[in-house]
Amino acid sequence: MGEILNPKSMKERQIENHLRFYKTYLVGIQNCEQQLEYIQPNITTKFGADNHGAFFYVVADSTCNVAIDRIEGKRALDLKEEIERYKLITKSIDKAMTELKQQELDFVNLRYFECLPIHEVKVKLGYSEEKSVYRLRRHVLDKLMISLHNLLTFK
Repeated sequence: MGEILNPKSMKERQIENHLRFYKTYLVGIQNCEQQLEYIQPNITTKFGADNHGAFFYVVADSTCNVAIDRIEGKRALDLKEEIERYKLITKSIDKAMTELKQQELDFVNLRYFECLPIHEVKVKLGYSEEKSVYRLRRHVLDKLMISLHNLLTFK
């Protein structure tokens, strides 16, 4: 039977998951941008007017007809939305991390970015008791729950 979490614990888990997936979000941004580039290849366009005042629009690319048909495609819009979502998450984490002290940063780096278990984090940070690491975790999560509050509504 699954454990029942109080609202604060649920929020902490959400933040911890975003931190654990930080590097994955960065890779996701790159992959989505590559897919978007495939769907929407670079097209050279030119807008101008001739000597008689008539306007013209020129698209220069061998794939222009196909690309123009796909530009407004749902997949392209979905990719753009996913890219923006991942960028919002990673930028929010980056900004929140600037408010942490060095010891707190080291904890986040070891525990979430490197995914080390608590007993290894304890050793690397030079603590003798895991209790101290859990206190540091609590302190970091309390800070991040404030600065990353906007991510708690993200799915």
